[in-house]
Amino acid sequence: MISLDRYISLVVESISKFKQFPPNEQQTKCILYPTHNPLMIVAGPGTGKTTVLVLKALKLVFVNGILPEQIILTTFTKKAAEEIRARLIEWGITIQDYLKKNPDFEKHLESIDINRFVTGTLDSICEDILTTYRDPGDPATVLVEGFVGNAFLMRKGLFAKGIHKNQEVAKYLAKFTFDGRPPGNFAERLKISRTIMDRFIHDHVDLEAYASHNDFQEARNTLVGAAKLYWKFMESSNRMDFAQLENTFYERLKQGRLSRFTTDVKAILVDEYQDTNPLQESIYFEIIKQTEAAFTIVGDDDQSLYRFRGATVELFRDFSKRFLSSIPGNQKPHVEYLVNNYRSTPEVVRFFNTFITNDPSFLPARVQPPKPSIVPQLRSNGFPILGLFRPNVEQLQEDLVRFLMDVFRGKGREIEINGQRLNLIASSGGGNFGDCVFLSRTVNEFKGSFGNQPPSPRLPFLLRKGLANQNVLVFNPRGRALRDTYVIQKLLGIILECIDPPDTDNPYGIQQTYLTNQNFLYSDSRKYFATWREVARKFVESNPIPNKPHTLKKFIESWQRRKPQTKGTKWPEEWPLLELCFKVICWIPELRDDPEGQVYLEAITRCISQAATFSPYRSTIVMGEYGTKSIHRAFLDIFSQIAEGNVEIDEEIMPHVPRDRMQFMTIHQSKGLEFPLVIVDVSSDYKNDHPKNRFSRFPDSPSNTQILEDDLAPFSAVGNLRQLRPALDRTYEDLIRLYYVAYSRPQSVLLLVGLDPCLQYSTTIKHIATFWKANGNWAWQSPYQGDRPPALANNIPLKLI
Repeated sequence: MISLDRYISLVVESISKFKQFPPNEQQTKCILYPTHNPLMIVAGPGTGKTTVLVLKALKLVFVNGILPEQIILTTFTKKAAEEIRARLIEWGITIQDYLKKNPDFEKHLESIDINRFVTGTLDSICEDILTTYRDPGDPATVLVEGFVGNAFLMRKGLFAKGIHKNQEVAKYLAKFTFDGRPPGNFAERLKISRTIMDRFIHDHVDLEAYASHNDFQEARNTLVGAAKLYWKFMESSNRMDFAQLENTFYERLKQGRLSRFTTDVKAILVDEYQDTNPLQESIYFEIIKQTEAAFTIVGDDDQSLYRFRGATVELFRDFSKRFLSSIPGNQKPHVEYLVNNYRSTPEVVRFFNTFITNDPSFLPARVQPPKPSIVPQLRSNGFPILGLFRPNVEQLQEDLVRFLMDVFRGKGREIEINGQRLNLIASSGGGNFGDCVFLSRTVNEFKGSFGNQPPSPRLPFLLRKGLANQNVLVFNPRGRALRDTYVIQKLLGIILECIDPPDTDNPYGIQQTYLTNQNFLYSDSRKYFATWREVARKFVESNPIPNKPHTLKKFIESWQRRKPQTKGTKWPEEWPLLELCFKVICWIPELRDDPEGQVYLEAITRCISQAATFSPYRSTIVMGEYGTKSIHRAFLDIFSQIAEGNVEIDEEIMPHVPRDRMQFMTIHQSKGLEFPLVIVDVSSDYKNDHPKNRFSRFPDSPSNTQILEDDLAPFSAVGNLRQLRPALDRTYEDLIRLYYVAYSRPQSVLLLVGLDPCLQYSTTIKHIATFWKANGNWAWQSPYQGDRPPALANNIPLKLI
């Protein structure tokens, strides 16, 4: 083993990355901190927390003699887990190879298999451990996709307790809708019910106390009854959703049924701890109780974004107190801060430092004492924070496209700074649109529609269209719901045309009659099935790819007659819908060749595959007397799931987007990423101070998430901790954290975009992103008046372009 004082030198000598940039003093303290004491690392943006985590894990191996398989590293996303694992393997093997030159280490190195680190999200690790360490005779449990779990919840829980028609439940759920009205359709009832039931588990809610509470007692009791029926069914069929997975892991931990696993655990390192929920905290604390393992957590309370999923930033803020109260007799956790930023220019760092300290009322919500101001380590490139604001969204789009084309395809954009002219150009240095990202609270390309009015386009759609006119494509698979995406409408419409032939009396086959009999439960399905088929029929008439041996029209007709196109062959008794899907995409090559199309196709095929695990006909269309029933089940178990908005896309299947594409991301998606040029949309949706958009910029009432937290607070141990801050304050604070993450993504240039009214001197459009404080005061020291550019707090200039 290597001595402690030799380890950092070893890292620098063996890994080329660190020869030029060795770990700094703060990072070194964290890496070398003794294992006998819990360590809490508060890491600001761009300060190298992943580097610290990986080098600390490798230090446990090469200095402390702990084997990789005895070390657990968890993080919040699959992408982050893959990055951590890649670095562990790359750097670990490099250190191993370097040490092999010394024969004194040969025997110790033989026992080290770097590939055996236990890494992943907590969900994935729980799933692996429950499978690997299950008791003899226990069947392997199946983890179900979100929409599959919802299908079971609907059938085995909500329907069984009559929630789909219970008006008392509807009144109670109205507390958690956007407009305070009862859910408008069953899909919304299902979504809110799912959120509440997951919170039952995540927050360790006392269900008996919750169900017997006087306020909405009937509704609460009904929801608890539905949840218990659903959980009982899932357990009896050896299935779990994600909340049940973690809860089952926790219960088996407490029961001592995972002792074969815990016996070997010597160290736990947790990334992104600020987004931990109470159940996850309980899991970590229980493992520590049983193993006395070395414990390190890393996070940043200012970057906590996932309260809507149950994340509780207060667990990170009060970590030391909670750890000592849960595991008495242990030493108080030691706190270290990482503040040296290696990502951004001094101008960007100064901007987000000023933003996070702008509102004094936010201070009590932060770790105490708060982390110091982030210190930039890069040199200035001369560019201040840029602003592009226009009177309307159409002009904003035109000028933003022109700016992007100048930077990435032209001779650059000259900007005058203090009498000097700087040229912002990427094309000359090999830069491309992949070096840029457009961030927004939402990247939906259309606003919601009202009545029969078509939805209004938002800036992301206008940008897509404007860039396409310049032969530049974008990557924004979340821009539209899967059901509204044209390429998917073609695919699903063709499949419906194949499996459900129209006739004279029923132009949409049996679908309309069947779905009408399901009353209001599938109102969106009726609308979308018809839309998809109309889109498909128009597409078929265009005769796509006419040079194929068989036209698409002939293929569909063959399916409708259930007669093969090839003579002498017999139509199969069963036809898997997945196979039909892949045959159809021969006529829709963008699903195969385009990055967005590939993401959409993965979602559809995942839906079909997952449905096969619970649908009676296993996602197949059969011949004979059960043929109609197999079509009915395809309607309900596959197509309706997409039409009702239950199937999510997973853009993480696309590890690399082509560099000639511009990426659009929600701010949540951008967490942990960095780009040379970051465009943040702060106000393209806000023409005036409309009450309905205040929730997204300067809320005057708590969000649905905070209302639910307060509703459950009396029945959960974590409730009092959350309610130390009023619900409206927590709503403000989550918006501050959101834009802090956005403003800390750029490496070189930050560009804010929006509409002029948000910057005008007499504006009533208050927005946290433009430095408004919760007390209604504005921190702009020199608001926008005519041609005079505004200045931010502390005289940070905003250069308007």
